[in-house]
Amino acid sequence: MSKIFVSIAAYRDPELLPTLHDLISNAANPNDLVICIAWQHSKEDKWDTLKKYKNDTRFRIIDIPYEESKGVCWARAKIQEQYQGEDYYLQLDSHHRFIKNWDVELIDMVNYLKCKGYLKPLLSSYVPSYFPDKDPNGRIDEVWMLNIQRFLPEGAVFLQPQGLDGWKDMKEPVPARFLSAHFVFTLGKFCEEVPYDPNLYFHGEETSLAVRAYTHGYDLFHPHKIYVWHEYSRDGKTKHWDDDSSWPQRDKSSYARFRALFGVDNNCSPCVKNEFGKYWFGDVRSLDQYERYAGLKFKTRQIHQYTLTNQPPPTIGNYEEGLLFKRKICIDVYKGSLNESDYDCFAIALLDKDGNDIYRQDANKEEIKKLISELPNDQFVHIWREFESIIQPDKWRVWPHSLSKGWMEMIEQKINYE
Repeated sequence: MSKIFVSIAAYRDPELLPTLHDLISNAANPNDLVICIAWQHSKEDKWDTLKKYKNDTRFRIIDIPYEESKGVCWARAKIQEQYQGEDYYLQLDSHHRFIKNWDVELIDMVNYLKCKGYLKPLLSSYVPSYFPDKDPNGRIDEVWMLNIQRFLPEGAVFLQPQGLDGWKDMKEPVPARFLSAHFVFTLGKFCEEVPYDPNLYFHGEETSLAVRAYTHGYDLFHPHKIYVWHEYSRDGKTKHWDDDSSWPQRDKSSYARFRALFGVDNNCSPCVKNEFGKYWFGDVRSLDQYERYAGLKFKTRQIHQYTLTNQPPPTIGNYEEGLLFKRKICIDVYKGSLNESDYDCFAIALLDKDGNDIYRQDANKEEIKKLISELPNDQFVHIWREFESIIQPDKWRVWPHSLSKGWMEMIEQKINYE
């Protein structure tokens, strides 16, 4: 008789109705579901109707004209306000498919972990793909996990899915560093203990939620088997940022909030604790304990080499000595300084404060031609480079070479990480 509070933030999504049908029809106990939908919809979308469910007592529908939406985190916060003490919490997107008896299996897995001594287990991952146009054919039959790729220039963490090695032989979930916002299964009281921050927009949502959950005493796990599939590409389907012209401002404000929460680039994290209120970290574990567990250091945007090799947490080895800088930066070169037509090489290096090379990746003739020809109305050439180093580069250097004139004047500039 355990109740599951199901959170679905739906934005003008033609997959919402098929998702609801699959969710209910594959549940062992469909009457024990409490399904709350932040229904962000447009009258123009004739297919987007919940008429079938409006009188269904299992549903709590928040009717939101799409023009009033403030993004997915805002919508998920609205959903959590409808929580009424249900035993378990399942957070989804609005485009999924499910295995048979998914509800019983997820409850059993959480209870199994509780029996092993984890008081507040949380299951999450980037789940494998399905493709609506040919479903059920084409579903990916592989368990995925989350890994960090790098810190974004704006300060948030960039995560990516990866296959979970050896999952077919596993008997239980594996410890995780991160969570996926499109699949979270845990105890219902999560809604009250780790409430969604409505002031975040998109990037940073998952990292913020994972760290706050961990500091509130939740133990993160990746499932070792498939329970759910997710649609990732969503080509041609309307997203919030397609409709909301103010989304760049929302996104910029969200990044700033993320940096303030984690003290990225020496933002004074403790100073803003009162401003965050209930969206702050928990007091069961500290941010420092999470960083050592996960192999990260938010303040300096560093990642432990153990974490970069995708080894399971907690971090093994010396924490401070193992931290690396792994970033992707954009080198902007003014086109007015590139006056020759026969460049065959750009010697591109990242330098430390003393001017020593710590990373080098040159551009050949083909890359140079592409760089100069793309975005013809732009006054700058934009050269992207991704590096990994124990030292954070202080500046970049581009040294062009011309076939007719040889090495030209070096171009150098200090790197701005803010």
